[in-house]
Amino acid sequence: KILSQRLKLTAIDGSGFETHHASRYFVRRCAKGRQNKTAMTYRRFPKMGLVCDCDSHLILAAVSGRGPTPDHPHLIEALLDAAARRRIDTLLADAGYDAEWVHAFLRDELDIRSIIPPTIGRPTDKLPKGRYRRQMAKYFKRPPGRRRYGQRWQVETVFSMIKRRLGETLSARSYHRQNRALLLKAVVHNILILLWPRRFSTEQDAASFCNCGGTGLACCHG
Repeated sequence: KILSQRLKLTAIDGSGFETHHASRYFVRRCAKGRQNKTAMTYRRFPKMGLVCDCDSHLILAAVSGRGPTPDHPHLIEALLDAAARRRIDTLLADAGYDAEWVHAFLRDELDIRSIIPPTIGRPTDKLPKGRYRRQMAKYFKRPPGRRRYGQRWQVETVFSMIKRRLGETLSARSYHRQNRALLLKAVVHNILILLWPRRFSTEQDAASFCNCGGTGLACCHG
């Protein structure tokens, strides 16, 4: 009962995950001063794109793949999956999804209002040529209080919740197993949201669930 049949505000984004326990900062520090820097950097990494409800943080659809890649390749699959589950009124996305065809697909095919800043391309004072990107340029000239775009950061909160609770490192090594591991993280994230307010009425219940010795919001799943 957390999700209604009609969702007023959703957001989409993509984020990469690690396949090793060394942080990117450590990798860059190790590569500093070396002639062959590519030997100490990692070119490919698992990446997940997801659509979430801005109100409940529940994931409506998740698509796994490999990065580094632009964000928009997973948009069609993710939105078709999400739209099959719930009726979506508005979708928020960052400039990585800025394209006329993205607006046309969302608005004309799925009847979803898209709000994406039209910042892709060379900076100019002229309005974009595309119909929907031109509308976006006018929309983002409004005062911030008259926009709904400020809630886009909710999808970044979802990625932060996944990485803090379930880890940002994958133990799987093959491509297909990494894809399954990413999708399992999305499923477990939803399960944790569904179970927490209903099952864990006390701090002792929460500690016994995560079995980490912590209590309440201070535990590893808080």
